[in-house]
Order: sequence, then structure tokens, then C-alpha cells
Amino acid sequence: MWGYIDHKPLKGMRKKIKENMELQAKIPMVTHMDEIDVSKLWKVRKKEMKKVKDIKITFLPFIIKAVIEGLKKNPILNATLTPEEIIVKKYYNIGIAVATEQGLIVPVLKGADQKNILKLAKEIQDLAQRARDRSLDLQDLKGGTFTITNVGSIGGLFANPILNPGEAAILALGRIHDKVVVVGGKIQVRKVLPISLTFDHRILDGAHAALFANTLKEYLEDPARLLLS
Repeated sequence: MWGYIDHKPLKGMRKKIKENMELQAKIPMVTHMDEIDVSKLWKVRKKEMKKVKDIKITFLPFIIKAVIEGLKKNPILNATLTPEEIIVKKYYNIGIAVATEQGLIVPVLKGADQKNILKLAKEIQDLAQRARDRSLDLQDLKGGTFTITNVGSIGGLFANPILNPGEAAILALGRIHDKVVVVGGKIQVRKVLPISLTFDHRILDGAHAALFANTLKEYLEDPARLLLS
């Protein structure tokens, strides 16, 4: 050491995160990246926000609905691996990564496929607040089948997220930003969402990841379909 230093004990949640990351590092992970035009979704969200006052409607409920459609069409991403088999789950419990002072916590939205945009928004708000207040029940952290993390909330574009134990894939959301693109032969400025999908290469291949990303694009670029689902 060549200067003044601080010592921070490795304990509690940070120690548990360290142990989980060391275990997950042994898994062959691949990250598929893409961009989604969310210009229409930007307008739809603003419209939906005007309908309610006590619930914060972010982009996340819409993205969760699109993720579920992607998992239904590409069920291998909603799986877990055992020494003998791949178990494909036919229920959809979506983990939402929340940054807290103690570290990253992933509460789980149970039965997310059975809830509309407003219900998802309300539960996300509640889980995130309880995660920061450290008032989550242990059951709130269990049972996830797929996880979403939002690096864009602090300014990032793309990421290389690490899988949660027992899951086949995790989706990182980047910062929505303006980008000059060509649409129908004309130059336009569009709202673009970068995504990074990390997956367990033992369970699925790049083609599965690309097809899943295509489904996300299909629904997020036509958000009216999400409101009906």
C-alpha cells in the first residue's frame, strides 16, 4: 500500500453477494445486445400516467409484459438446470433488481402474467420501497424465474449482467435516449432503449436469445398490444 487506506469489513449482504457471484462465475454466460425503438411507448406511458395520481408508472411494467410474451414464445429462457435435466417453468415470477445502500436486492413479482400494467406498476413501487426500507419478507426474494435489472436508471447503455442462481437468463435495460435513425427512407430522431440479455449457454443458444429479443421489439414497438394483454 502506498498511501492512506480504509478498511471495510466484508460481511452481511455484500459477503452474500460475493459468494453468489463466485458461484455464478463458473457458468458459461453469453450476452446478446440490441436496441428497441420505444418512441410509441414513450407517448403511451405519458398518456397512462395522466390517468393515475398515486402510482408511479415507469417503463418497467410495459417491459415486464413484453418479457412475459417473450418467455411464452421462447420458454427455454424461463428454465432452470439440474444435473439430470432442464426444467422449463410455466409460471412467470419476475425478479426486479433494486439498488439499496446495503447492495443489490431482487424482490420477485409473483404471477406477473396475471396482472395488468397498473397492477404491476403498483407492486413494483411497493416492492422497491420495501427493499430500500429493508422491510421485505423472505418470501418476497424467492421463486424468481427471470430477472430484469435497470442500469439505465443511473445512466448506462449496455451491460453484462450476471445470472441469478437457478435462472436461465437476465435482462439489463439501458438508458432510453434520442438517436438518429432511418425510418422508411427518412432520417428521424427516435427514442431508443438499449437491452442486454445474458443467458446460460448450457441451457440455450444465441438463436433463442435473438428470437426472445425480437419478441420484445415486436411488443414494445407496438405498445397498444401490451395494454390489451
